[in-house]
Amino acid sequence: MRLLRLLLLIFVVAHFAGCNRHPATEDDCEAILHRLVDLELSESGYRDPILRTRWQNDLNHRFAEDLDRCRGREVRSSLRPCLATAQSSEEIIHHCLD
Repeated sequence: MRLLRLLLLIFVVAHFAGCNRHPATEDDCEAILHRLVDLELSESGYRDPILRTRWQNDLNHRFAEDLDRCRGREVRSSLRPCLATAQSSEEIIHHCLD
């Protein structure tokens, strides 16, 4: 009986530890990269939308391997709202991807 309780406790803890998380999709990974680039460009003073698009495309190619490694990693279910409200790249890293 004691072993059954222990197994049940382990199951409950494992279940809730993964709660509100899912494997990152390609769209999730691209959203993270786009938001990071957007924030970095804003912090650097770049406001031109054409330049932003060029940088996004360039960095998508440059970080293609990183995007591949991102897919499947566990991310919060609240990732998208967190990305939308993040004010800095540090906030994304420490709050959205934690």
